[in-house]
Amino acid sequence: MPFSDSYAAILDIGHGNCTVLFDRGNSCVVDCGPGSFVLEFLMDEGITHIENVFLSHADQDHIEGMIALLASGHVSVNNVYVNSDGIKKSALWDDLAHTISMSSVKGGTKLFAAITRTHGEFRCGEITIETIGPTAYLAAKSPGSSDRSGRKITSNSISASFRIFWDAKPIAYLAGDIDEIALSDLKEHKIDIQAPLLVFPHHGGNISSGDVVGFTKELCDLTVPKTVIFSIGRNKHDNPRPEVVKAIREKVKNVRIACTQLSKNCAATLTGTSPVHLNNAFARGRARNECCGGTFIVDLSGSVTYSPDFHAHQAFIAAGTTTPICIN
Repeated sequence: MPFSDSYAAILDIGHGNCTVLFDRGNSCVVDCGPGSFVLEFLMDEGITHIENVFLSHADQDHIEGMIALLASGHVSVNNVYVNSDGIKKSALWDDLAHTISMSSVKGGTKLFAAITRTHGEFRCGEITIETIGPTAYLAAKSPGSSDRSGRKITSNSISASFRIFWDAKPIAYLAGDIDEIALSDLKEHKIDIQAPLLVFPHHGGNISSGDVVGFTKELCDLTVPKTVIFSIGRNKHDNPRPEVVKAIREKVKNVRIACTQLSKNCAATLTGTSPVHLNNAFARGRARNECCGGTFIVDLSGSVTYSPDFHAHQAFIAAGTTTPICIN
């Protein structure tokens, strides 16, 4: 059963990114995460058609679910927009490109092998998806080259990012895996990325320059978020890094910081506390009791509300963690 008539869902798919946008029968997806978890969410919600899928960049934790989606036969997809990467050598990237290409040849899914700010806005019912970046400059340079400061451009530098609007107001900034090069380019072009919800890039992990604290503070200055979400897997990497969380708290007062799964920085072992705060949406961590916030739903069917509820979620964190880094 659908969660509501209109929503943005930031999925708990472990270490990866996936956001599903839905408005009264219209659906779009931004990144598909690893595995087939986006497909599980869509089937649970009764979604059988997607107008547009946007794949921010070529990393496995953003693209793998696209293959499962096309292979399933349960969900049709009109268009796939992807930022291609000529230096990406993985078999998965080749498999994805071939799968989408063959679907396009058969007259089904259409492939557009570039996303830039010049695409402007897309619609998903009454939800507006604004293409923030990469700018035409970074997209034209492409991975493997260098920017005007001599920094090496990577797949992350050309990661697409999007600002989501509802009722003409920004509700979220989906940052993909933008890095310091992408962020400084957005700043140079004076591109507005303010939004009350920020899905943090790199799952709160390190960036190529190593100055993750400086990057975090600059990103917070530009987005001014009220809620920051880390889409993480409990058993992969050490995210979010405590210094990232600390930097967010220093820059944004009274910010809500939340993770999809329970970080080992907050609980080295699971306490068995019952996650009664979770909503009913699909969440990968639910089966093993590894959810923290699980799948986050921004409900747009009335006034904009968030699920899981802030106070219930905070109570779970207080009871279910021994060293919480996300609350004061």
